[in-house]
Amino acid sequence: MQRFLRQVLLPEIGEGGQRRLGAATAAVGGDGLAHEVAVRYAEAAGFGAVTRAPQPIDVDALAPPSVVTSAPAREVLAGARAALAALRRAAGAGIAS
Repeated sequence: MQRFLRQVLLPEIGEGGQRRLGAATAAVGGDGLAHEVAVRYAEAAGFGAVTRAPQPIDVDALAPPSVVTSAPAREVLAGARAALAALRRAAGAGIAS
C-alpha cells in the first residue's frame, strides 16, 4: 500500500478502492502507442494484472482531432484516458468523473 499512498489518500479511491484495484485485471485494447500508454498507466495504478482486450482503443473518441492535433499526442491521451476508465470501473462508482 505504501507505493500507492497518494491514491489511498484520495477520498475517491481510499484503501478499499486500492484493494479492489490490486485484485482486478485491466483489459486494455488495441495496439500501438495508445495501448502501451494504457498498460503503463494501469500497471502504475496498481492493477493486479493487465490483459489485452479484443477491442481497440477508440483514439478519436478519447482524444478528438479537434482538441489534439498531433497524432502521437492523441495516442498518448487516448491511452491515458482508457487506463483511467479501467481504474474507475475497478475501484467502484465512488470515483468522480
